[in-house]
Amino acid sequence: MEGKLIFCSDAILRFQSDYDETSAVPLLSIQNAIADADPFFLLRFFRHTALIEDGTTLASIFLAIEPWKELLAAYLDRDVGAYIDEVRKPSGPMTWDIEWIGIDHRSSVYRAYKRQDMEEGEDFSTYFNRERFPTDEFDIESSCDASGFIKGDKERWSISGDVQQIKNLPVILYSKQTLMTSPKDGLLKKNVSGVKSSKHSCFVYGDTSFSFREVMEAIFISGLFFYAP
Repeated sequence: MEGKLIFCSDAILRFQSDYDETSAVPLLSIQNAIADADPFFLLRFFRHTALIEDGTTLASIFLAIEPWKELLAAYLDRDVGAYIDEVRKPSGPMTWDIEWIGIDHRSSVYRAYKRQDMEEGEDFSTYFNRERFPTDEFDIESSCDASGFIKGDKERWSISGDVQQIKNLPVILYSKQTLMTSPKDGLLKKNVSGVKSSKHSCFVYGDTSFSFREVMEAIFISGLFFYAP
């Protein structure tokens, strides 16, 4: 099926066909109609683009995936059912300052450095304190992360720990991805239109989208991190 998955604020995961963008149907209803006995039905949608409706909270996302919690738990190696049970508990006093949860794509490209080979009898301390020299290759890393954000604060905050503190926060997918590099490597020229710079980095922005799989991994693996609440 060609289309998108939408996490809705009413805690329902819906499918919107690319051929009819005027409506979205609960994914569970589709499964019940065409593949009720298929325990792997959701796998068909892991690479589909995922959207999050404005105002949808972390708790709403958890409740939306409950029909497939066993499959997701096996894939993510996290106790998804325990997290769902946790958000159903009454909320306690709020002590965290985080205002929303953001999910974004980030990539970095930096010059690769290396040390000369370790000499026979050399201890690790001496080896790791040895000066490194640049190579002709680069370290390239990409990530899709879920972090906590506060208005007016550029810092990223961890969301792992107490799920009660974040369950009612809205979750946002950032539509721009970032590519960062070091100014000293000269890969991005500051005088080129669209290149931004800070004290230690040069970076560019570009449009991006998220698959259902990426959203799940960002929340449970990058963000919540722990196996169970």
